[in-house]
Amino acid sequence: MGRILVIEDEPGTQLLLQSRLQDLGHEVVTAPTGAMGVMEARSGRFDLFLVDVMLGSGIDGYEVTRRIKGMPHTHGVPVVLVSGQVKGREELHRGYEAGCESFLIKGDMTLLEDVVRAMLRIKSLQDDLGLQNRLLDDHNKRLQEEKARGADLEVALREQSAGPGPLRDLASARACAMLVVGADGVVALVDRGAREIFGKDLEGKALGQLANGTGLEAYVRDARTEPREGFRFDLAGASSREARKLTANIVPLMVRPGHADRGYKVVLLQDAGKRQAAAEMLRLTEQGVPRRELGPLVEAARYSFHPSSLLGISPQISDLRAEIMRIAPQSYPVLATGEAGVGKARSARALHFGASRSGPFVPLDCGSISTDGIESELFGHAKGAFPEALADRPGLVSQAHLGTLYLSRLESLPMVLQKRLAHYLETGNLRRMGAKKEERPKTRIVGSMMMSPEQAIASKRLDPDLLSLMSRICLEISPLRERLVDVPILAQAFLARFGAALGTPEFSNDALWVLENYDWPGNVRELEGFIERACAAAEQPVIDVEHLPQALRDLQSKLVERNQIAPARRREERTAGTHLPNHFGMARSSAQSNGGNGALATEEEISLELYEKKALLHALDRTGGDKLAAARLLKIGKSTLYRKLKRYDIK
Repeated sequence: MGRILVIEDEPGTQLLLQSRLQDLGHEVVTAPTGAMGVMEARSGRFDLFLVDVMLGSGIDGYEVTRRIKGMPHTHGVPVVLVSGQVKGREELHRGYEAGCESFLIKGDMTLLEDVVRAMLRIKSLQDDLGLQNRLLDDHNKRLQEEKARGADLEVALREQSAGPGPLRDLASARACAMLVVGADGVVALVDRGAREIFGKDLEGKALGQLANGTGLEAYVRDARTEPREGFRFDLAGASSREARKLTANIVPLMVRPGHADRGYKVVLLQDAGKRQAAAEMLRLTEQGVPRRELGPLVEAARYSFHPSSLLGISPQISDLRAEIMRIAPQSYPVLATGEAGVGKARSARALHFGASRSGPFVPLDCGSISTDGIESELFGHAKGAFPEALADRPGLVSQAHLGTLYLSRLESLPMVLQKRLAHYLETGNLRRMGAKKEERPKTRIVGSMMMSPEQAIASKRLDPDLLSLMSRICLEISPLRERLVDVPILAQAFLARFGAALGTPEFSNDALWVLENYDWPGNVRELEGFIERACAAAEQPVIDVEHLPQALRDLQSKLVERNQIAPARRREERTAGTHLPNHFGMARSSAQSNGGNGALATEEEISLELYEKKALLHALDRTGGDKLAAARLLKIGKSTLYRKLKRYDIK
């Protein structure tokens, strides 16, 4: 379905077109004059323009078409001219010369559906063609980069005598494969390196099918607007020894203003096994942060991930903050449990940064690496432990010395490694693969699971000894649906983060009301994603229901059907330098409001509907009947305003 702008000065024809197009499932915006239509076209994103040829005042339909075609972001949008009566070839010539794609006879609605469907199909094909051109440009650049570097380790080793350059290139973070993946997780474009890894005929296949059980598809899906780096996973081969150690970096493709966002992301893969071998041959270590910058970065992390950064006023989140503050200075292992997206990883970081630890915070997803790979990753190996072990390598337990090792999806850790981890927690000793001596790293272990300890034991996913050691301190993080009182505070925090480009963004009453009534099956992570998408869709600093995903718009319709109405709210003035108001309370009652504009008289009936109707009338009176200005004054979206005006029969 498309978003259509109807520029028509006759109210009857305008209403007829609007009603018919809405019945067909399209979103319709109307403008009564050519000038207002051009302003709407300039400020919004549309898929089709329906323009009356003989507009009553100002510029006519031909000039409107020329101006629309002259704007960069609307140049490719189809324009259909609507005429009361096509007088002859001259009128058709003027329309096509101005840039229109088709004509419709006013009052003849028989062809409206076919013409609109054809025009929207043209618009979709134009968008797809533009996207394919950009993807081909990226693909060509990728091929040129491949030709310019030696991508194979054997070639680099043979040329080692000529200098360390080829090995150094291989050990750096250059990608060896590229895939372009759509919002639905389907591969749209690949390069030669990707075919070498996954095989031929990749286009049209789901990424989850190509990298089944690795978590790569979910990692790519979560990269919505910001790049994500460093996802490590093992891609199984014919045998466990043939598994390839890969690292994925995700870069979302940005679209030009006025173009539909298809959600494409570039997935860059690095062969960690080849890179590691080359780095060990050269005794390379990854370039770190300059020493002079470490102090400020650590202080910033301590501020960002302090336990007080866990936002919320519910008893559950208050107890969680207090418990983390209490146990942060300790070194005992901790087990965090809760549904996906509740904030287990952030709680683990709060545990780490809530104390004065000098070591690093090291995360590892236990379900993304194969059994053989995770043993070396977790505990390290000695030189010669297996054919690819060209040098000693410390494991993550040792790398997190004096810090924290966070193991997410702990139940996915192979049972034999669970027993080795339990041995380390009990004795403090560990031994690398192939090593003769034991080490004693002082590392705090924090694990997380999406199941309860009882479920893990019943399903035999967790070693009883490891559970006994890990669950001495257990953090149970409640799902967001059990603490909906935290939703406004979390939503405002995400709005401040993602909506900075909008100025001083805020939610309309309806939007905040819907957010508070949603069940949030995806918990805080889902809320974060919804607010990020809403900020990307909004063009004004007010986030309304129309900017929220379809699930929340459907919820609003159900609430309205049950005659539930969003409460009026009073927002506290923000203190300079802060991002969040202190709270979001209910509006004062009429007894507390001593007069003032829009207040109900004591003899009037007490009714929310009456209060809302008076607010609408007052806003229209203040703005001289300008509905767009009234919507801004009321801090609601245009569609919400029109719906309320229709509900109260306000013309």
